[in-house]
Amino acid sequence: MVVAFRYVGRELVLVFAVTFATLLAVALGGRFIGYLQDAALGRYSADALLTLISLRLPEFVQMTVPFAFFVAVLLTWGRLHAEREFAVLLGGGARPRRMLGWLVAVALPVGAVVGCLSFAVTPGAAKAFSDLARAQRVSSEFEAITPGTFHDFDLARRVTYAREVSADRQRLVDVFTDERRSGGVHVAVWAEAGSHYVAAGTGSRFLVLENGTRYEGAPGLGGFRVVAFDRLGQRVERSPLSSSRIDPRTVPTAELPGGDPEHVAELHWRVALPLVTVIGAFCAFGMARVRPRAGRFARIVPGVVLFAAYYLGCVALQSAIADGLVPPAVGLWPMHLLMALAAVPLVRRAYRPL
Repeated sequence: MVVAFRYVGRELVLVFAVTFATLLAVALGGRFIGYLQDAALGRYSADALLTLISLRLPEFVQMTVPFAFFVAVLLTWGRLHAEREFAVLLGGGARPRRMLGWLVAVALPVGAVVGCLSFAVTPGAAKAFSDLARAQRVSSEFEAITPGTFHDFDLARRVTYAREVSADRQRLVDVFTDERRSGGVHVAVWAEAGSHYVAAGTGSRFLVLENGTRYEGAPGLGGFRVVAFDRLGQRVERSPLSSSRIDPRTVPTAELPGGDPEHVAELHWRVALPLVTVIGAFCAFGMARVRPRAGRFARIVPGVVLFAAYYLGCVALQSAIADGLVPPAVGLWPMHLLMALAAVPLVRRAYRPL
């Protein structure tokens, strides 16, 4: 039986690795494209993109592993059924309890990895990501400006354009800015050059413009005030970046228990991820049974539908807990119990004669 376990386990791990790598590449690729678009719009600097992606990696991994492992179990045991190897293993003495033990031997370590990510690694990475994203938003606009592109800042109340940007990103050529103020008043400035300046005493940031013209007034109305200047210092004002609300995803697990419903919902979600991995594997084991020569992919669609229902049910309960609609003591346990009960007849079905 040791040889049989190695044979099945090796195929399960290989299929899981390929499935996981494929799903993770798709997820990271889509997110990276989104960050590239944000960088083009001036929300992040290009140098920070890889760091941002690396900090999001633990979250992507913990979300991808349960589904990838579910599909791997479905495909591995589906092939054993389709090619009659499952019946051969049963005839060779691989009793149901023993074969389920093989699955547990692989599922528990995978679930433990997901739990480690969920409880310890991902919250710290999410906190670092939030801090870096905030620092990127408050960093100098020069780091985000690309030549020949209009960029909006301060909740689109200010637009900045430069025809050229120096290599060190500290000097602009042919600069245009437009700032919207209260009462419909706009302040538009055109200058031949601009540079970045930080006040040593206060740390305030200024855009120092040279040889230009400043226009102030309300569009559509007369009486614009026009001022030519040789040198103009314009403070870069910014809107408040954060409120008093703390994202529960960035809170360490030890600090989550308490009266805040959002924190309780987040704690239940972190507990749910490793459970989804293990319980989902048993459901996949039961659903993998196909008729001889039907193909290992015959049960993919119903399997994915079942897993999606499990996942979306957990998401719905998490939202209900955060909104105060479900008591915290209930948590996500109804979905876990429902899927565990569903796994029992599915597993028994796998051993019944066709």
